[in-house]
Amino acid sequence: MLICLFSVVAALLPLGALGHGGVWNYSIAGEWRPGFFPYYPAEGQSSIQRHWVDFKPIVDPTLPTLVCNDPGSNAEEYATVSAGSEIEAYLRGWPHDIGPIVVWMAYCGEEPTSCSSFNGTGGKHWFKIGQAGLLSGDIRTGLWAQKHMIANNYTFGVTIPETLKGGAYLIRHELVALHVPFTPEFYPQCAHLWVASEGQDVPGEEFLAEIPGVWKDDEPELHLNIYQEPTASRTEWVIPGPPVWTGQDEGSN
Repeated sequence: MLICLFSVVAALLPLGALGHGGVWNYSIAGEWRPGFFPYYPAEGQSSIQRHWVDFKPIVDPTLPTLVCNDPGSNAEEYATVSAGSEIEAYLRGWPHDIGPIVVWMAYCGEEPTSCSSFNGTGGKHWFKIGQAGLLSGDIRTGLWAQKHMIANNYTFGVTIPETLKGGAYLIRHELVALHVPFTPEFYPQCAHLWVASEGQDVPGEEFLAEIPGVWKDDEPELHLNIYQEPTASRTEWVIPGPPVWTGQDEGSN
């Protein structure tokens, strides 16, 4: 009933509000879990996703809201997922087709509810478990991860590293839109997870990043004009930040 009501509310939103977006729902090891719905009162909602108020982008990469959007307050629930399982994020819609998608995780603690007392700031807590940027072609007209996501029914999937140490984690999906010259737009959402695992691996220092802090105001791969040469015809574009951590013995402590 609540999901149906969300659909009605979404249809009534002003066009400007629907001009952007974010992660709407999750499929966790095949189980459908709804996210938080912005523009709708928080009272009565219960999900694994941290709260966010609207579809507006974050354009200042130094703001604390870059972590889990605004306000980024705690989720009411958490989802249990086995290490090695797939998580798919679903967006109701998305208007931008130029830019990367990055999926991060951060360890919260040993208890299933540990993420309720963890805000993700103040240190190098975050590591990438998946990312995709310019897949083929050139920067202006090529196939980007966001365009591929749109063609794939607005979904983007990642796998929890199979040997990851068990515990409570935040998973953070981030879309970075590059269509506005020299003004990257960041769209992050976070969800609470409890990872069931017999593994003991955690990423090494070279895989960790601080948020905010990983994206820089002068980062040339983010602050660019995709419509002008020589940028427009470039066929290589590197996602900033640390490499993806896949587990096993790769940089594990």
